[in-house]
Amino acid sequence: MNEGEFILKLQQRAREQERIVRDMPFSKVFSTVSLWLGHHPYRILVPLAFLITLLFRGIFGGSYTDFVLKIFRTI
Repeated sequence: MNEGEFILKLQQRAREQERIVRDMPFSKVFSTVSLWLGHHPYRILVPLAFLITLLFRGIFGGSYTDFVLKIFRTI
């Protein structure tokens, strides 16, 4: 395969991928969210971890903290 054929094959695959993304439901939302999360994952993961911790702490009380400490003590 020469360089020209390789470039044509790459362009064809890129067109196929664009068509797949356009045919997806909510394609605009999906592409925006995936690009944003790809560059800034900590903006979601840190607050989410904080909220989950507060939720579990509220449900289980002090035993949740002891459980987490026990997990990290065994590592």
